[in-house]
Amino acid sequence: MKYKNEMKIPSKRKLILFSSLAITVLFTLPRMIVLLQLGQIDYDVNYQLMDYTFRAVYSFLFAVVFFIINLEQKKIRIGFIAFNPGNLYHRIFLNVFLFVLIDFILIRFHLIFFEPLTSVRIFRFIFNLFSISEVLLVVLISQVYNLVVNNYRMKIANESLLKTNAEARYEALKNQVNPHFLFNSFNTINSLIVSDQSKAIDYVNNMSDVFRYVLETSQKDRATVEEEVKFIEVYVQMLKGRYGDKLHFSIDVNPQYLAYLIPPMAVQVLVENAVKHNVISQNKHLEIHVYTENGNLVVSNNLQEKKVKEPSTGLGLYNLSQRCNYLSRKELEIRRTDKNFIVTIPLIQNENINY
Repeated sequence: MKYKNEMKIPSKRKLILFSSLAITVLFTLPRMIVLLQLGQIDYDVNYQLMDYTFRAVYSFLFAVVFFIINLEQKKIRIGFIAFNPGNLYHRIFLNVFLFVLIDFILIRFHLIFFEPLTSVRIFRFIFNLFSISEVLLVVLISQVYNLVVNNYRMKIANESLLKTNAEARYEALKNQVNPHFLFNSFNTINSLIVSDQSKAIDYVNNMSDVFRYVLETSQKDRATVEEEVKFIEVYVQMLKGRYGDKLHFSIDVNPQYLAYLIPPMAVQVLVENAVKHNVISQNKHLEIHVYTENGNLVVSNNLQEKKVKEPSTGLGLYNLSQRCNYLSRKELEIRRTDKNFIVTIPLIQNENINY
Protein backbone atom coordinates (compact mmCIF):
# COMPACT_ATOMS: atom_id res chain seq x y z
CA MET A 1 0.00 0.00 0.00
CA LYS A 2 1.34 3.43 -0.92
CA TYR A 3 0.79 6.47 1.26
CA LYS A 4 0.72 10.14 0.41
CA ASN A 5 3.13 12.38 2.29
CA GLU A 6 5.08 9.30 3.30
CA MET A 7 7.75 10.14 5.85
CA LYS A 8 11.27 9.15 4.96
CA ILE A 9 13.18 7.52 7.81
CA PRO A 10 16.93 6.99 7.46
CA SER A 11 18.23 3.45 7.68
CA LYS A 12 20.02 2.32 10.83
CA ARG A 13 23.37 2.20 9.05
CA LYS A 14 23.08 5.79 7.84
CA LEU A 15 21.89 6.94 11.23
CA ILE A 16 24.79 5.23 13.01
CA LEU A 17 27.40 6.55 10.55
CA PHE A 18 26.30 10.19 10.30
CA SER A 19 25.22 10.54 13.93
CA SER A 20 28.53 9.04 15.12
CA LEU A 21 30.47 11.50 12.95
CA ALA A 22 28.36 14.42 14.24
CA ILE A 23 28.84 13.37 17.87
CA THR A 24 32.58 12.94 17.28
CA VAL A 25 32.84 16.50 15.96
CA LEU A 26 30.69 17.81 18.83
CA PHE A 27 32.82 16.21 21.55
CA THR A 28 36.21 16.85 19.97
CA LEU A 29 35.56 20.48 19.05
CA PRO A 30 36.51 21.77 22.54
CA ARG A 31 39.77 19.84 22.28
CA MET A 32 40.43 21.48 18.91
CA ILE A 33 40.04 24.90 20.51
CA VAL A 34 42.49 23.90 23.24
CA LEU A 35 44.91 22.60 20.59
CA LEU A 36 44.79 25.92 18.73
CA GLN A 37 45.53 27.74 21.96
CA LEU A 38 48.50 25.46 22.60
CA GLY A 39 49.91 26.43 19.22
CA GLN A 40 50.55 29.87 20.67
CA ILE A 41 52.41 28.39 23.64
CA ASP A 42 55.56 26.38 23.87
CA TYR A 43 53.95 22.91 23.44
CA ASP A 44 54.66 20.10 21.05
CA VAL A 45 51.70 20.68 18.73
CA ASN A 46 52.36 17.53 16.68
CA TYR A 47 52.28 15.45 19.84
CA GLN A 48 49.01 17.05 20.93
CA LEU A 49 47.56 16.63 17.42
CA MET A 50 48.20 12.91 17.66
CA ASP A 51 46.53 12.92 21.09
CA TYR A 52 43.57 14.79 19.58
CA THR A 53 43.28 12.31 16.71
CA PHE A 54 43.18 9.32 19.06
CA ARG A 55 40.54 10.98 21.24
CA ALA A 56 38.41 11.60 18.14
CA VAL A 57 38.69 7.91 17.21
CA TYR A 58 37.60 7.00 20.75
CA SER A 59 34.52 9.20 20.45
CA PHE A 60 33.59 7.68 17.11
CA LEU A 61 34.00 4.11 18.40
CA PHE A 62 31.97 4.91 21.52
CA ALA A 63 29.13 6.30 19.40
CA VAL A 64 29.12 3.38 16.94
CA VAL A 65 29.17 0.68 19.65
CA PHE A 66 26.39 2.21 21.73
CA PHE A 67 24.26 3.03 18.69
CA ILE A 68 24.42 -0.62 17.68
CA ILE A 69 23.41 -1.75 21.18
CA ASN A 70 20.46 0.63 21.44
CA LEU A 71 19.19 0.26 17.88
CA GLU A 72 19.73 -3.47 17.43
CA GLN A 73 16.76 -5.77 18.09
CA LYS A 74 18.44 -9.10 17.38
CA LYS A 75 20.03 -11.16 20.10
CA ILE A 76 23.69 -10.50 20.84
CA ARG A 77 25.83 -13.41 21.98
CA ILE A 78 28.95 -12.86 24.10
CA GLY A 79 30.60 -16.23 24.60
CA PHE A 80 27.97 -18.53 26.09
CA ILE A 81 25.74 -15.64 27.22
CA ALA A 82 22.98 -14.26 24.97
CA PHE A 83 21.47 -10.81 25.42
CA ASN A 84 18.29 -9.47 23.86
CA PRO A 85 18.60 -5.68 23.27
CA GLY A 86 14.84 -5.52 22.81
CA ASN A 87 14.52 -6.26 26.53
CA LEU A 88 14.94 -3.06 28.60
CA TYR A 89 16.88 -4.71 31.42
CA HIS A 90 19.21 -6.52 29.03
CA ARG A 91 19.85 -3.27 27.16
CA ILE A 92 20.63 -1.34 30.37
CA PHE A 93 23.01 -4.09 31.50
CA LEU A 94 24.79 -4.11 28.11
CA ASN A 95 25.17 -0.33 28.15
CA VAL A 96 26.63 -0.26 31.65
CA PHE A 97 28.82 -3.31 31.19
CA LEU A 98 30.33 -2.21 27.87
CA PHE A 99 30.76 1.37 29.04
CA VAL A 100 32.80 0.29 32.07
CA LEU A 101 34.84 -2.17 30.01
CA ILE A 102 35.56 0.12 27.02
CA ASP A 103 36.16 3.19 29.17
CA PHE A 104 38.67 1.30 31.35
CA ILE A 105 40.55 -0.10 28.34
CA LEU A 106 40.72 3.24 26.49
CA ILE A 107 41.98 5.18 29.51
CA ARG A 108 44.71 2.64 30.21
CA PHE A 109 45.65 2.50 26.51
CA HIS A 110 45.77 6.30 26.18
CA LEU A 111 47.90 6.83 29.26
CA ILE A 112 50.49 4.37 27.93
CA PHE A 113 51.18 6.49 24.82
CA PHE A 114 50.28 10.02 25.88
CA GLU A 115 51.17 12.21 28.82
CA PRO A 116 48.13 14.15 30.08
CA LEU A 117 48.39 17.94 30.31
CA THR A 118 47.00 17.78 33.84
CA SER A 119 47.19 15.22 36.63
CA VAL A 120 46.08 11.66 35.90
CA ARG A 121 43.14 12.01 38.27
CA ILE A 122 41.81 15.11 36.48
CA PHE A 123 42.42 13.45 33.11
CA ARG A 124 40.37 10.41 34.17
CA PHE A 125 37.58 12.64 35.45
CA ILE A 126 37.35 14.67 32.23
CA PHE A 127 37.66 11.53 30.06
CA ASN A 128 34.83 9.81 31.98
CA LEU A 129 32.69 12.96 31.91
CA PHE A 130 32.95 13.21 28.11
CA SER A 131 32.34 9.47 27.69
CA ILE A 132 29.24 9.44 29.90
CA SER A 133 27.82 12.52 28.16
CA GLU A 134 28.42 10.91 24.77
CA VAL A 135 26.76 7.64 25.74
CA LEU A 136 23.72 9.45 27.16
CA LEU A 137 23.39 11.45 23.94
CA VAL A 138 23.62 8.26 21.87
CA VAL A 139 20.94 6.58 24.01
CA LEU A 140 18.67 9.62 23.66
CA ILE A 141 19.04 9.73 19.86
CA SER A 142 18.43 5.97 19.65
CA GLN A 143 15.24 6.19 21.73
CA VAL A 144 13.91 9.05 19.60
CA TYR A 145 14.67 7.08 16.43
CA ASN A 146 12.98 3.93 17.78
CA LEU A 147 9.95 5.96 18.84
CA VAL A 148 9.61 7.56 15.40
CA VAL A 149 10.05 4.22 13.61
CA ASN A 150 7.53 2.45 15.87
CA ASN A 151 4.96 5.21 15.39
CA TYR A 152 5.51 5.06 11.64
CA ARG A 153 5.10 1.28 11.58
CA MET A 154 1.97 1.56 13.71
CA LYS A 155 0.53 4.06 11.25
CA ILE A 156 1.22 1.70 8.35
CA ALA A 157 -0.26 -1.24 10.29
CA ASN A 158 -3.42 0.73 11.11
CA GLU A 159 -3.84 1.76 7.47
CA SER A 160 -3.32 -1.83 6.39
CA LEU A 161 -5.83 -3.14 8.95
CA LEU A 162 -8.44 -0.61 7.82
CA LYS A 163 -7.99 -1.84 4.28
CA THR A 164 -8.09 -5.49 5.38
CA ASN A 165 -11.31 -4.95 7.37
CA ALA A 166 -12.92 -3.22 4.41
CA GLU A 167 -11.88 -6.07 2.12
CA ALA A 168 -13.13 -8.64 4.63
CA ARG A 169 -16.56 -7.02 4.84
CA TYR A 170 -16.75 -6.75 1.10
CA GLU A 171 -15.69 -10.37 0.69
CA ALA A 172 -18.28 -11.57 3.21
CA LEU A 173 -21.05 -9.78 1.33
CA LYS A 174 -19.72 -10.86 -2.05
CA ASN A 175 -19.58 -14.50 -0.98
CA GLN A 176 -23.29 -14.38 -0.23
CA VAL A 177 -24.74 -12.25 -3.01
CA ASN A 178 -22.55 -13.39 -5.90
CA PRO A 179 -24.54 -14.60 -8.92
CA HIS A 180 -23.48 -18.24 -8.46
CA PHE A 181 -24.85 -18.33 -4.91
CA LEU A 182 -28.13 -16.69 -5.94
CA PHE A 183 -28.46 -18.92 -8.99
CA ASN A 184 -28.10 -22.09 -6.88
CA SER A 185 -30.45 -20.74 -4.21
CA PHE A 186 -33.17 -19.86 -6.70
CA ASN A 187 -32.79 -23.21 -8.44
CA THR A 188 -33.20 -24.95 -5.08
CA ILE A 189 -36.30 -22.86 -4.29
CA ASN A 190 -37.72 -23.61 -7.72
CA SER A 191 -37.31 -27.37 -7.29
CA LEU A 192 -38.70 -27.31 -3.73
CA ILE A 193 -41.79 -25.39 -4.82
CA VAL A 194 -42.61 -28.24 -7.18
CA SER A 195 -41.73 -31.10 -4.83
CA ASP A 196 -42.39 -29.75 -1.32
CA GLN A 197 -43.86 -26.29 -0.81
CA SER A 198 -43.38 -26.37 2.97
CA LYS A 199 -39.65 -26.99 2.51
CA ALA A 200 -39.53 -24.18 -0.03
CA ILE A 201 -41.03 -21.82 2.55
CA ASP A 202 -38.48 -22.94 5.16
CA TYR A 203 -35.68 -22.44 2.65
CA VAL A 204 -36.79 -18.89 1.82
CA ASN A 205 -37.05 -18.06 5.54
CA ASN A 206 -33.56 -19.41 6.17
CA MET A 207 -32.23 -17.48 3.21
CA SER A 208 -33.83 -14.31 4.60
CA ASP A 209 -32.20 -14.90 8.01
CA VAL A 210 -28.81 -15.44 6.36
CA PHE A 211 -28.96 -12.17 4.44
CA ARG A 212 -30.22 -10.30 7.50
CA TYR A 213 -27.26 -11.52 9.60
CA VAL A 214 -24.82 -10.65 6.81
CA LEU A 215 -26.11 -7.08 6.67
CA GLU A 216 -26.23 -6.70 10.47
CA THR A 217 -22.64 -7.86 10.99
CA SER A 218 -21.14 -6.11 7.97
CA GLN A 219 -20.33 -3.10 10.19
CA LYS A 220 -19.08 -5.10 13.19
CA ASP A 221 -15.56 -6.22 14.03
CA ARG A 222 -16.64 -8.94 16.46
CA ALA A 223 -19.51 -11.33 17.03
CA THR A 224 -20.16 -13.72 19.91
CA VAL A 225 -19.68 -17.44 19.42
CA GLU A 226 -23.37 -17.86 20.26
CA GLU A 227 -24.40 -15.50 17.43
CA GLU A 228 -22.11 -17.27 14.99
CA VAL A 229 -23.41 -20.70 16.01
CA LYS A 230 -27.04 -19.66 15.53
CA PHE A 231 -26.22 -18.13 12.16
CA ILE A 232 -24.24 -21.11 10.89
CA GLU A 233 -27.07 -23.46 11.86
CA VAL A 234 -29.42 -21.47 9.62
CA TYR A 235 -26.81 -21.28 6.86
CA VAL A 236 -26.29 -25.06 6.97
CA GLN A 237 -30.06 -25.59 6.75
CA MET A 238 -29.92 -23.70 3.48
CA LEU A 239 -27.09 -25.91 2.25
CA LYS A 240 -28.99 -29.01 3.27
CA GLY A 241 -31.89 -27.80 1.18
CA ARG A 242 -29.54 -28.25 -1.75
CA TYR A 243 -27.49 -31.28 -0.68
CA GLY A 244 -29.88 -33.05 1.72
CA ASP A 245 -28.41 -35.92 3.76
CA LYS A 246 -25.22 -35.85 1.69
CA LEU A 247 -24.06 -33.02 3.96
CA HIS A 248 -23.45 -33.92 7.61
CA PHE A 249 -22.97 -31.08 10.09
CA SER A 250 -22.41 -31.14 13.84
CA ILE A 251 -21.77 -28.51 16.52
CA ASP A 252 -20.23 -29.26 19.91
CA VAL A 253 -19.46 -25.92 21.56
CA ASN A 254 -18.80 -25.75 25.29
CA PRO A 255 -21.42 -23.35 26.78
CA GLN A 256 -18.70 -21.48 28.69
CA TYR A 257 -17.34 -20.16 25.37
CA LEU A 258 -20.65 -18.91 23.93
CA ALA A 259 -19.99 -15.33 25.15
CA TYR A 260 -16.48 -15.26 23.67
CA LEU A 261 -15.84 -13.28 20.48
CA ILE A 262 -14.63 -14.09 16.97
CA PRO A 263 -14.64 -12.19 13.66
CA PRO A 264 -18.14 -12.11 12.10
CA MET A 265 -18.80 -14.70 9.36
CA ALA A 266 -15.67 -16.62 10.41
CA VAL A 267 -17.34 -20.04 10.56
CA GLN A 268 -19.35 -19.36 7.39
CA VAL A 269 -16.18 -18.69 5.41
CA LEU A 270 -14.77 -22.07 6.44
CA VAL A 271 -18.01 -23.99 5.85
CA GLU A 272 -18.40 -22.40 2.44
CA ASN A 273 -14.82 -23.29 1.53
CA ALA A 274 -15.45 -26.91 2.56
CA VAL A 275 -18.58 -27.12 0.38
CA LYS A 276 -16.91 -25.33 -2.50
CA HIS A 277 -13.76 -27.45 -2.76
CA ASN A 278 -14.98 -30.94 -1.84
CA VAL A 279 -17.11 -33.56 -3.59
CA ILE A 280 -20.61 -33.97 -2.09
CA SER A 281 -22.44 -37.02 -3.42
CA GLN A 282 -24.50 -40.01 -2.33
CA ASN A 283 -21.33 -42.09 -2.07
CA LYS A 284 -19.15 -39.33 -0.63
CA HIS A 285 -20.81 -37.43 2.19
CA LEU A 286 -19.19 -34.21 3.37
CA GLU A 287 -18.82 -34.09 7.14
CA ILE A 288 -18.25 -30.72 8.82
CA HIS A 289 -17.66 -30.46 12.57
CA VAL A 290 -17.58 -27.26 14.68
CA TYR A 291 -16.31 -27.66 18.24
CA THR A 292 -14.30 -25.96 20.98
CA GLU A 293 -10.89 -27.20 22.03
CA ASN A 294 -8.26 -25.65 24.33
CA GLY A 295 -10.03 -22.30 24.37
CA ASN A 296 -10.35 -22.16 20.57
CA LEU A 297 -13.11 -22.76 18.05
CA VAL A 298 -12.26 -25.51 15.57
CA VAL A 299 -13.86 -26.16 12.16
CA SER A 300 -12.91 -29.41 10.43
CA ASN A 301 -14.10 -31.32 7.38
CA ASN A 302 -13.14 -34.56 5.68
CA LEU A 303 -11.06 -34.18 2.51
CA GLN A 304 -12.50 -35.37 -0.80
CA GLU A 305 -11.31 -32.69 -3.17
CA LYS A 306 -12.89 -32.12 -6.54
CA LYS A 307 -10.86 -33.19 -9.57
CA VAL A 308 -11.77 -29.96 -11.33
CA LYS A 309 -11.12 -27.30 -8.74
CA GLU A 310 -13.39 -24.29 -8.34
CA PRO A 311 -11.87 -20.86 -9.10
CA SER A 312 -10.59 -19.32 -5.89
CA THR A 313 -8.72 -16.13 -4.95
CA GLY A 314 -7.96 -17.30 -1.40
CA LEU A 315 -8.90 -13.83 -0.20
CA GLY A 316 -11.59 -15.03 2.21
CA LEU A 317 -9.27 -17.27 4.23
CA TYR A 318 -6.47 -14.68 4.10
CA ASN A 319 -8.74 -11.90 5.39
CA LEU A 320 -10.07 -14.15 8.14
CA SER A 321 -6.49 -14.83 9.24
CA GLN A 322 -5.70 -11.10 9.19
CA ARG A 323 -8.79 -10.24 11.23
CA CYS A 324 -7.97 -12.91 13.81
CA ASN A 325 -4.44 -11.57 14.13
CA TYR A 326 -5.74 -8.01 14.51
CA LEU A 327 -8.39 -8.83 17.11
CA SER A 328 -6.55 -11.42 19.23
CA ARG A 329 -2.86 -11.05 18.28
CA LYS A 330 -3.01 -14.77 17.51
CA GLU A 331 -2.71 -16.49 14.17
CA LEU A 332 -5.37 -18.57 12.48
CA GLU A 333 -4.06 -22.15 12.64
CA ILE A 334 -4.55 -24.21 9.49
CA ARG A 335 -3.74 -27.93 9.44
CA ARG A 336 -4.13 -30.40 6.62
CA THR A 337 -3.88 -34.17 7.02
CA ASP A 338 -4.44 -36.99 4.58
CA LYS A 339 -8.10 -37.19 5.60
CA ASN A 340 -9.07 -33.83 7.12
CA PHE A 341 -8.78 -30.08 6.73
CA ILE A 342 -8.77 -28.37 10.15
CA VAL A 343 -8.85 -24.65 10.96
CA THR A 344 -8.52 -23.31 14.52
CA ILE A 345 -9.97 -19.87 15.29
CA PRO A 346 -8.60 -18.14 18.43
CA LEU A 347 -11.34 -16.98 20.80
CA ILE A 348 -11.34 -13.52 22.39
CA GLN A 349 -12.62 -12.86 25.90
CA ASN A 350 -15.64 -10.58 26.02
CA GLU A 351 -14.74 -7.62 28.26
CA ASN A 352 -18.41 -6.96 29.00
CA ILE A 353 -18.86 -10.40 30.58
CA ASN A 354 -17.62 -11.52 34.02
CA TYR A 355 -16.27 -15.07 33.67
